[in-house]
Amino acid sequence: MIVIAALTVLIAAVLAARLLYSLSILALPLWCGGTVAWWTIASGAGWPLAASAGLAAATMLLVAAHLLAGARSPVLRLVPVAAFGLCGGVAGYHAAHGLALALLPDGLIVQGLSLAAALLIGSAAALRWLAVRGGATPSPNPPSWV
Repeated sequence: MIVIAALTVLIAAVLAARLLYSLSILALPLWCGGTVAWWTIASGAGWPLAASAGLAAATMLLVAAHLLAGARSPVLRLVPVAAFGLCGGVAGYHAAHGLALALLPDGLIVQGLSLAAALLIGSAAALRWLAVRGGATPSPNPPSWV
């Protein structure tokens, strides 16, 4: 019975880590929308207005990131990549820290695993953002069929 429980916890941790890896690119819009929704609720507005404000903020963030990623300046193109990678790394650290504490006692191993997960998930979010906007710059030579 203990073996079945341990395997269930291990499978749940792997599935949670896989879900986190898949959704790492959405950490920044979720954080931005949640923050705006929290501020809207704290100002005395209702839940529907807060949800609408959070959704609008997340959408505006994604639109601004896509516009910056299509800029001509390489520095401006790296701003959304760095922002999405940093926010994904922070989310990865905290999620991996919680999962590691569920399985291991607190110590240097937990910190090491959390930092490794932050690096992995943050770089995955940055690379996935680069893959989304990889073809943003037009090539100087148009294809022959144009």
